[in-house]
Amino acid sequence: MSGSEKDHGGITVDHKQQLPRLRRIEGQVRGIQQMIETERYCVDVAHQIDAIIAALRRVQSDMIRDHMHGLVQASVASDLSREERQRLADEIGSLIGRIV
Repeated sequence: MSGSEKDHGGITVDHKQQLPRLRRIEGQVRGIQQMIETERYCVDVAHQIDAIIAALRRVQSDMIRDHMHGLVQASVASDLSREERQRLADEIGSLIGRIV
């Protein structure tokens, strides 16, 4: 069982699909560095920063959604102990509290 499967109660969750989005965000950050180096208008830079923050929030949201999906799948599996199911339920509650 891989680390990912172990952390998700035996359910495989693959976050690698986020890598292209993160690479685009990385490019946006480099673009902001260039904007600052060339002394671009502050409001334009601020708009680009807002776009990066929004993109990072989408990555975060997708990863948490996928993680919670894995936790729910694992929690209904019949081979988990009562304690393990409670741990997964607690983790789901913690994630919900974090994003609300």
